[in-house]
Amino acid sequence: MANPIIRGFSKLTQFSGRDTRGEFWPYVGIVVALVFLVQAMGMSWVMADLIGKAQAYTDAQPVLLIDPDLPPDTPVRIEAEPPPLPPPPTPDFRILGGVMGVTVVLAISLLAAAVSRRLHDRNMTALWGLMPVPFLGIAAIGFPIMMTDMMASETPNLGLFGLLVLNNALYMVALVTLIIILAQRGAPGPNRHGETTLAPEPQPVSDWGRPD
Repeated sequence: MANPIIRGFSKLTQFSGRDTRGEFWPYVGIVVALVFLVQAMGMSWVMADLIGKAQAYTDAQPVLLIDPDLPPDTPVRIEAEPPPLPPPPTPDFRILGGVMGVTVVLAISLLAAAVSRRLHDRNMTALWGLMPVPFLGIAAIGFPIMMTDMMASETPNLGLFGLLVLNNALYMVALVTLIIILAQRGAPGPNRHGETTLAPEPQPVSDWGRPD
């Protein structure tokens, strides 16, 4: 059998045919690691930008200088009110949403064909693979909106928050269900999606069929 990882990347657009568990899961493991790496790099870039803005914000604040030779209990008189401080920097949730969107598109692009072939090996339609996708899309769109609203308003939208919590719960249910389906052994022999590359299971031989 060819290397399952090389095989998976070479069949990114092949939605027909069948994949056994041995052909599917090594490839999926590499793809999941790659997606997490891309997401970590994107989040690191967002945090680095936020830290830079926070440092610039701190450096721009007025500093009250006191003569070190004065006694500690000397009252300090401020001649004028300091200017109002600008609001502190916050993460750009549009960029966070963009990072989430990129990782979602990357994961779907790399896994769609392989999931379809694995479902075909189970003699199922590839449409089962779409179960988690709507919930993932809602989270990618709704989370930045919720965070922006929470940072801009003193009374956050609890309805949107509750909707996203429910959406995440449904996403986990759909994802776990799909993983359980994908983890099952493929249908033996040929089916409507083609032949299988899985070696047939050895058949037990009864004592009556053994030679003396």
